[in-house]
Amino acid sequence: MVIEFKDISVVVQGPVQAYHGRAQETGITHKCLQSIREHLPGATIILSTWAGQNCEGLEPDLLLLNEDPGPTISSYDAQGKPGYLNFNRQLVSSAAGLREVKTPYAVKLRSDNFLTSSDFVRAQQAYPQRCLADSLFQERVVVNTSYFRRYCDGQKVVMLPSDFFHFGRTMDLLAIWDIPLFKDLPFDEERRGHPQHRGAPNTCPHAEQIYCNTWLQQLSADVPYLEHRHHATPEMLEYWDRFMASNFVVLEPQQIGLGLIDRFIPRSKRPNEISHLDWLLFYKKYCDSSYPASNVELFYSIGWRRLLKMPLSHLKHRLKQGK
Repeated sequence: MVIEFKDISVVVQGPVQAYHGRAQETGITHKCLQSIREHLPGATIILSTWAGQNCEGLEPDLLLLNEDPGPTISSYDAQGKPGYLNFNRQLVSSAAGLREVKTPYAVKLRSDNFLTSSDFVRAQQAYPQRCLADSLFQERVVVNTSYFRRYCDGQKVVMLPSDFFHFGRTMDLLAIWDIPLFKDLPFDEERRGHPQHRGAPNTCPHAEQIYCNTWLQQLSADVPYLEHRHHATPEMLEYWDRFMASNFVVLEPQQIGLGLIDRFIPRSKRPNEISHLDWLLFYKKYCDSSYPASNVELFYSIGWRRLLKMPLSHLKHRLKQGK
């Protein structure tokens, strides 16, 4: 099946100018919208941002000025000082935009990213085999490898996909982003003097893990609560690999046609991130045993660096934790 650009809406979400705690490259949202017009002619553009943002010169097909929910208290240090994350800001702007989509397919794109091609449209249909028992989405969702972590602190982790870019069926993207807003973490007076966060005293999950665990639990009753960042039993690791194999297409930014601002571009591929070659091996193992994915190619591209760096990262983490 060929997906036509007119059947795609692009939800550009987030701020269009800098605000406290969030730097923004000047003119990046203008560049983002122009890139969509260039590479997806005929697609609908929905800009979902905040009331009070200066949107002069931006010309989306639909502009949503959402009420800013503000940051969410997600932790307290030993002195009781709160720590904040933008959980609800991303949820509000993403979900509000996706709810307005009228086309069968949608893209969720950060307002500080842009497109360099439309290659992701073809890639979404390029891996037709799926394991029915593992398929929770109607169709595959294309995701980006940047900040999609396979390892944290030298240990394999689960449920940590990148939130930069999603492309797939609109209903599948809504399943990811239209989830309940997070409440501020209440302060526990009995734990004063100790850090407080999800999973304490273990390391708190990354924000992307908390998002992912939430929407996965809404899709399936079999998904366990992720207790902390490194909560990854053998069963959970296999579940996550199987889920990725049948529900995602994991691509490098250049394979998607995703442009990143300078601060997101590493000098070389980060060994703790998943790679497209990793994902191809999952696809071969769980979906299509005839697919020509290669462990040798993975080793020579990034596997050897993992063998060197992951044990050192794990040791550094253990020393930091005093274990």
